[in-house]
Amino acid sequence: MNIHKFLANAVVLAGFVAVPFIPFIVLSQNTFFPFIVGKNFAFRLVVEIMFSAWIVLAFIDPAYRLKKTWLLGAFVAFLGIITLSAIFGENPTKSFWSNFERMEGVVTYFHLFAYFIVASTVLTVRDLWRPYLNFHLAVGVCMAIYAVLQWAGDLTIVQDGVRVNGTLGNAAYMGTYALFNVFLAGFFLVRESFTTIGERVRVAIYGSIVLLQTFVLYHTATRGAMLGLIAGIGLATLLVAIFERERKVVRGSAIGILAVVILFVGGFIAMRDAQFVKDSPVLSRFGSISLTETTTKSRFMVWNMAYQGFKERPVLGWGMENFNYVFNKYYDPKMYGQEQWFDRAHNVFFDWLIAGGLPALLAYISLFACAMYCIWRRADELSVVEKSVLTGLLGGYFFQNLFVFDNLTSLIYFGTILAYIVSISHRETGDERQKVEGRKTDGEDLTFMVSGGAIILAIVLVYFVNHNGFKQNTTLIRAMSERGSEGPAHNLALFKETIAYGSFGTSEAREQLGQLAMNGFDSSKGISEIQQQFLILAGEELEKQARELPNDARYQVFAGSFFSRVGIFDKGLAYLNKASELSPKKQTILFELGSAYYNKKDLANSEMAFKRAYELAPEYPEAKKFYSQILIANGKQNQLNELLK
Repeated sequence: MNIHKFLANAVVLAGFVAVPFIPFIVLSQNTFFPFIVGKNFAFRLVVEIMFSAWIVLAFIDPAYRLKKTWLLGAFVAFLGIITLSAIFGENPTKSFWSNFERMEGVVTYFHLFAYFIVASTVLTVRDLWRPYLNFHLAVGVCMAIYAVLQWAGDLTIVQDGVRVNGTLGNAAYMGTYALFNVFLAGFFLVRESFTTIGERVRVAIYGSIVLLQTFVLYHTATRGAMLGLIAGIGLATLLVAIFERERKVVRGSAIGILAVVILFVGGFIAMRDAQFVKDSPVLSRFGSISLTETTTKSRFMVWNMAYQGFKERPVLGWGMENFNYVFNKYYDPKMYGQEQWFDRAHNVFFDWLIAGGLPALLAYISLFACAMYCIWRRADELSVVEKSVLTGLLGGYFFQNLFVFDNLTSLIYFGTILAYIVSISHRETGDERQKVEGRKTDGEDLTFMVSGGAIILAIVLVYFVNHNGFKQNTTLIRAMSERGSEGPAHNLALFKETIAYGSFGTSEAREQLGQLAMNGFDSSKGISEIQQQFLILAGEELEKQARELPNDARYQVFAGSFFSRVGIFDKGLAYLNKASELSPKKQTILFELGSAYYNKKDLANSEMAFKRAYELAPEYPEAKKFYSQILIANGKQNQLNELLK
């Protein structure tokens, strides 16, 4: 074998070994958002190196080159739309690079596409799909065991002490991870028979994995993933019942499973008020699903805000990672009891409507549609049952996306499944393979040049895509927590270093700097020289952030609150009034505005701000409290009595 081809294959295969372990990466001591940052940077690094090596393979051997498929075309169209939307969106930088909390953005989807390309070609040519998917299952078992140990109390659950989350840091992410593993194990299960002892052993193993992952999914208490599992099983069994004509036993079994699922769901709904359901932390979450439940009502309100934002920009949307602009502009004051800075619609389809308008949503749905076409019209090697289970996987994932948002682990699985579907939907004939063999590249000099170029490309990508962002992240966590011999001056220098990197985490660094500078601030007790330096730097950086993103209410609030609390009231009020214009119905902004006016001794304007907050949602206790206090301060006893009635 050509040495270049051998080495390139080795690099790519090493990448495939690494990818399933990425969900285990947690850099808890060294990074800001440790459950997110390490995984995402690792995925980017691995994919950049794999893709560079794939270029060498594709140059040497045409068998590794892309084949035209509908799914490939849909993916390219999707990338084109979200890129265009990002360029013309509210905050192009954030659309491309995201932030440390999410680390999604257009750049992640380009990496996912590169992974899709490499997987759909290399694993197909090397006939490694079955080992690779089984390797994913084996690694998934390790994650499931970790989650079981959390459930048993032997390992700590980092989210809320009840819902297992593995090393993903979020029970919802773990639920989706388990969902993919349930169906993937089920897919291999139905491919086996009971003819030989080996097959029966494999059936037992795959069946055990299905049960283990279902147990874990249940104990994540993630309602979206559980509903996705039920919907996926229902879809798969329904398809078998409709299209399986030859094996009556299989068809009858599918009908029986479907009936059991329906009876189970109906029985649970009938018994949802039973005491044993209320006493279970997990069952009570599932039993609380209703149109009047607090979380459900808040979801409907957020989806309505997303719809309003879509109507404003239906063609190209607002750009990825810019849902916060829509949330602020169309904020529903009845959401006063929920998170005040939503950056997701908690519905993947609304998220894409906001990110790229109707074209982005249609392009995203087309990925599923093309996958269905490939499974049912092109994958001749699959039986009806196998096609149905694979469809159930995609259907369950599609359904659960109505209630959650994506993350890196689910995207890796989604990209893997799409690449596998491409591989089984296009099989070369003997003549095609001979033609490909005949076109292999033999030019040694050119191969050396391409290999050298691939190495340079990998180095360039690794450095320019990752270096500044990763260094900024690790320096930020040091600035927030490290104790040096120089005292706070050491942390101040680290904050300056963090911001100087100028990467996509600068806004988060400025937020943390502002909060740290305000900790313990009390002008009546005097301000030390180092605290003064912190305040000056924080004020400068928060002003820069507010100027750079003048339409983002969040940064106007941060700047306004900061200046108001340090006594620079006019500047603070200017930013807070701007924030209130950008998000006129958000009570928390009006609280800040009213407090700033009060501290400035402008009680009339303070009363106006608190009154507006109260009138937006009179049932909001905090708004009523603030309004009552300002009425007392202004001596308006009669109005206070009316209010208290």
